[in-house]
Order: sequence, then C-alpha cells, then structure tokens
Amino acid sequence: MYRLIYYGCSYGLLGSILMIYTIKIDSTIILDLRFLAVTIVCLYAGMVPAIIAACIIGVMRLLLFGITASGIIGAATIIVMALLSGWTVRLPYRPFIRFQLMNSISLLCVFFSLSFLFKDIKHAATIIIYLLPASFIGGCLVYLVGRYIYVSRVTTSQHKKLSKMFSVMVQNAKTGTMIETPEREVAVINQTFCDMFDIPGPPNQYVGLESNQLFLSHAPMLKDPARFLKTVESTVYSKESIVDEEITFINGEIYARDYIPIYEGHVYIGHYWEYRDITEKKKAECDLCKANKKLEMLSMKDGLTGLNNRRSLDKQLEIEWEYARKEKEPLSFI
Repeated sequence: MYRLIYYGCSYGLLGSILMIYTIKIDSTIILDLRFLAVTIVCLYAGMVPAIIAACIIGVMRLLLFGITASGIIGAATIIVMALLSGWTVRLPYRPFIRFQLMNSISLLCVFFSLSFLFKDIKHAATIIIYLLPASFIGGCLVYLVGRYIYVSRVTTSQHKKLSKMFSVMVQNAKTGTMIETPEREVAVINQTFCDMFDIPGPPNQYVGLESNQLFLSHAPMLKDPARFLKTVESTVYSKESIVDEEITFINGEIYARDYIPIYEGHVYIGHYWEYRDITEKKKAECDLCKANKKLEMLSMKDGLTGLNNRRSLDKQLEIEWEYARKEKEPLSFI
C-alpha cells in the first residue's frame, strides 16, 4: 500500500507539472497531456495509484486555474479516465497495446467533456484532431520512458533480492567460501573460511583486502606451503576450474578445494574459492581400504591351517601363467 500511494503521489505530481504546459482554448478551458501520467501509472502499478494520481491532478486543476465549471468537469474527467484505464489494463493484450487503448479512451473522455462544454461536437472534434498527434507521440515517449524505468526498477529489485539471498547463503554455508574481484581483492568471505584458517575477527573486515595477504597468512599451516601458493597463482592465471583438489594441513586435517572463474557473458569478473573439510571422509576411506585389504587377505587363507587356499592359488596362477607365457618359461607348482 505504501508503494501504491508513493506511485500515485509521484505521478499525480507529474500530471500537475504537465498542466503547466497547456494549450489555452479560451479563458476557462485548457488542454494538456496530464492524462498520460494517469495511464502510465495505471499500466505499471494498477488502478489504485491511477485513482490517487487522478485525484491529485483534479485538485491541482482547481487550485491552479480556479473553481469553475470547466475545472470541475476537467477534474471529474481525469478521475473517470483513471477508472476506465483500470478496467482496460486488465485486458489480455501486450502492454503497448493496452497503453494505446487507455490513451484512446482518455481522448474520448476529453472529447465528450469538450462537447459538453461547447455544446458543439464539430468544435470538440476539431480540437481532438489537433490533440491526437501530440497525444500519440507524447504517449509513445512516455511509454518508452516508463518501460525503461519499470524494467530498471524490477531488475534492480531482483538483483538486490538475489544479492541478499546469496549473501545469507554464503554466510551460513558449512563450506569456507571466498569470492575475489578480478584484481584479487576480497569481495565476499564467510565465517567458516575464517574458522578453517584461524583468521581472527569478523569476516566483513577483510572485504576489500588483497586476498594474497590471507593466503600468505594461512600458508604456514599447510604441509607444503610453497606448493600451495604456487598452485593458487597458476590456477588464477589459467582461469580453469578445479574441483576436489586435496590440501593437507600440518595438524592432519584435509580440505578439498574448488576454484571457479566467474564470467558475466564473456567478461571475466572474479574468482570463486570453496574449501570443504574432508578429514573424516578421507579417514573413513582409509579405514575402508584397510578393512578391504584385510578381508581380501583372509579370503586367501585356510581358516584351519593358515596356509594359502585354492582362491589364492587361482589368483597367483593367473599372474604366473601370464608371466611364463610371455617369457616362454615352464611353470610348475606344489
């Protein structure tokens, strides 16, 4: 509702300004393009702002040019235009067609108002003929400007929402995330990243800092810091994505690192780094590997004597057979 009132008041002011640039028919009758302010706000914001704008324009008509019969009719006409535009805007047509329909209906309202005031349809029709090209050209210009403002506002609003959602997502992620600008300055960094590398303080204080300083600060924590720094530089230079690159720390922790170059179309706009703690996963894989080796060893032994069994013989025989065939050697076994 606040937005609707804001739009209604803004376009009401615009319509009032348009009344300053008028065509005087006589001492009490003026023509202008104030109705375009009503039609354009109706097209993009609906009937309620259009009615608010029409009421403001009607009141300003009376304040600026006096309370006369023509002034009252003009104020009433603009409100009728808003109501008819509110009905027209619901039609299932393209925005430009709806706008021109509203424009045409507004001219018809002006025609009937002039016919009522002059008591002469021919005189009213002559005035409308002169007003028609200005209305059409002005309408097209207003539509284009309104469309540009509307699309810009919607795009900006969507970008703000997406940016906020992305920021919340990054800050609450369980992975260490850092995004750099093309100049290698920190654009986004989350608390998990700081915790992983023992970087003190809230992450926001590092935004704008050169990322190399952060890499240098936590390089000594690694088993091979020189290789780590060299890999970072070569990765950034090549701008090629890397997934699941393993990094081992002195304390035994193992992280997987992903790197993604960020492009907007064909324009390079930054670097995305993500670190995941895979220490438990690697430990589980190691334990599983040991268990599999132990199981394989047990499967090759006789449970009673501890000697190699038939399964072991078959496996080793296959290896020895291939070797003997290749070397053209005899083969025997006990």
